[in-house]
Amino acid sequence: MIIIQKILLAEDELIIAKVLQKILEQRHFEVRLVSDETEAVNVASDFNPDLIILDIHLRNKSCGIRAGRDIRKKGITSPIIFTTGNSFEQTKNEIKDISQSHLFIKPVDTDQLIKFIEEL
Repeated sequence: MIIIQKILLAEDELIIAKVLQKILEQRHFEVRLVSDETEAVNVASDFNPDLIILDIHLRNKSCGIRAGRDIRKKGITSPIIFTTGNSFEQTKNEIKDISQSHLFIKPVDTDQLIKFIEEL
């Protein structure tokens, strides 16, 4: 079992990001919020999160899947939860090669997400 204290949240939709950040912080997680691929990779390196939540489509046409791959290349092994508004097989296949990755389809049920985090 992994003890989750620090979460990196990469989400470009401000309302979704702020609501999810608030919910996670109410559960006593320390959350760093970013909105694009470059920020996600850089903050992951500096913050050393216990869990990473990456939206697949990020600001500036950047990509959470690429961010996830780059994070793994840096040797960061924290579990990654990808979020997306589509459930296409292609998306599922693209994240298969990223170790410890999971997919949640939007709108994300926050109770289900919290339960998943607690069971990691």
